[in-house]
Amino acid sequence: MAGEASEEAFRLVQGYRVYQMLVAACELKLPDLLADGPKSARDLAAATETHEPSMGRFLRGLAIWGLVEQLPGDRYSGTALADCFRSDIPGFRNMTLNLAAEGYTAWGSLLYSLRTGKPAFEHVFGKSRWAALAEDPHSAARFNAHMVEVTTRVAAGFVHAYDFRGVATVVDVGGGNGALLAAVLRANPEIKGVLCDLPAGLAGARELLHSSGVAGRTSLAEGSFFESVPAGGDLYMLKSIVHDWDDERALQILKTCRQAMAPSSRIVLLERILPDRVDGMQRGLDAVMLDLQMMVVLGGRERTTEEYGALLESARLRMTRTLPVTDGFGVFEAVPAA
Repeated sequence: MAGEASEEAFRLVQGYRVYQMLVAACELKLPDLLADGPKSARDLAAATETHEPSMGRFLRGLAIWGLVEQLPGDRYSGTALADCFRSDIPGFRNMTLNLAAEGYTAWGSLLYSLRTGKPAFEHVFGKSRWAALAEDPHSAARFNAHMVEVTTRVAAGFVHAYDFRGVATVVDVGGGNGALLAAVLRANPEIKGVLCDLPAGLAGARELLHSSGVAGRTSLAEGSFFESVPAGGDLYMLKSIVHDWDDERALQILKTCRQAMAPSSRIVLLERILPDRVDGMQRGLDAVMLDLQMMVVLGGRERTTEEYGALLESARLRMTRTLPVTDGFGVFEAVPAA
């Protein structure tokens, strides 16, 4: 075996261990504790109420992966990589914690999904991921925090790239606690918003909208996007909604929106863009890996631009343009077809 390929193969085999190390570091908030300067294993063990010798061994493991730097005198400092997992700045902490609960056990049954085409999560737990979230407030909170983390990164690019001229009312379909809608309304003081989701999804929405200074321009609407969405919107936004579902249910969501839309309304899907071809480089990494997550956990899928166009057309919606946003996300805009 070539030396470089052998080393990469060995690193790949360590993946499950490294991920669990990340989860533990995030749970203990080690990146936060190291943000204000180097600390010893004793310092960190005391701060996290953990076993000091074990903490020392753990920090050495984090150092080999670049999450901390080992300094003389048994002290460790945080790194730029560790900052990505801090709780006080946007990053990947909530994603790490959510995915640990969302899919680690389910991914152990990946072969089930490959053999049946069905989500391994349901096979392992006897219920869908959505049903599990509805029954577990703690997991639901982590899931929502993960979604807000992603939305915070994407929203800035969206409000910068998209032309909101002619829009008086925005309807955020399945918008959770309103992070995307709040960003849109802050950037467009003349626009009013409607946030619609299931009651569990709207948890914390009033607080976030109030703290963002847009509560006075926003109304909340409880309901399922499989059944109805509020009429009267000039723009309907669906961020990371359609990818959660197979084609049949995704089409139902789009048909529900189409029914609520006026002839002059627009709809935008904010979704990751699945490349038509992958070549082993990093381009499309996020979309490809999330597509597999959808397959194993939720039963949904990521799609190419052509596939989104076909899905919209099936719902009597005509795609008018696409725009790249950030982090592999794109805007797929459509209007009612004649």
